[in-house]
Amino acid sequence: MLLVEKKAPLLLQTMIAGLLAASLLLLAFNMHQSGASGGLAAMLALAAVAITVLLLRMPGEKRAVAGIPDREAEVRLLQEQALQAELQALKAQIQPHFLFNALNRVNASLPAEQEAARELIAQLADTFRYALNSTRTDLVPLGQELSFLRDYLRIEQHRFSSRLHVEIDAAASVQSMRIPPMLLQPLVENAVKHGIGPCIDGGAITIRCTRHKNKLRCTVSDTGAGFCGPLDQIMLGSGVGLRNTALRLEKLYNTPLQVERNSGGGLQFMFDIPIQP
Repeated sequence: MLLVEKKAPLLLQTMIAGLLAASLLLLAFNMHQSGASGGLAAMLALAAVAITVLLLRMPGEKRAVAGIPDREAEVRLLQEQALQAELQALKAQIQPHFLFNALNRVNASLPAEQEAARELIAQLADTFRYALNSTRTDLVPLGQELSFLRDYLRIEQHRFSSRLHVEIDAAASVQSMRIPPMLLQPLVENAVKHGIGPCIDGGAITIRCTRHKNKLRCTVSDTGAGFCGPLDQIMLGSGVGLRNTALRLEKLYNTPLQVERNSGGGLQFMFDIPIQP
């Protein structure tokens, strides 16, 4: 016995699954290429897998047919291969609004009593949108980067609750200055994952951006677990976020990513870049 699915429902389900997965995977790839840390890219890839599995497990109309000729089986195989090739081609042309529309539809379907979940999905959509747009430009206003970091940290605060405290200090006079997109995010993610994450009582993360002489000084510090080894070895770990940030600063501005230990525990990362209005 072979199972034959009616073409329309199967095609629709497969197309939706392929488009959603392609959107998320393309966004994850673009984020990785832009030098962002692996946490967000991995989250996107996992979301792609989860959405694909859920959609493909939606009930399709099936009927059993016995004794299908080999010729018909070959035709069906060729049709499936053609569909897969078409979906692969769509990966290079997919419109990002499809992903955001899908998230908006999920958001709209939640009942009013789940307002916290609706806010989380909205923040997730904003985070994805900024991450995608950041791959299309070389510089963004510091204010946009900080707004993205607020959304990202609000998502993390849903996970850590009262264990994570955040402070962002940037005067209005520096927020129009332009920096490479996703330059601060790997430092913040490192502080969350390796600084605050291992601590039972949590801790605080401070992002501070100030004008220092003729440069913009950015500092990301935490009161977390710190680093037990020599600080000059911290870039040699398995993670790529810190290493990529250090390489971007070196190549773009010939400036180092500095790291030091906080007196009360945790680490502080700092860099200076030329002011670009």
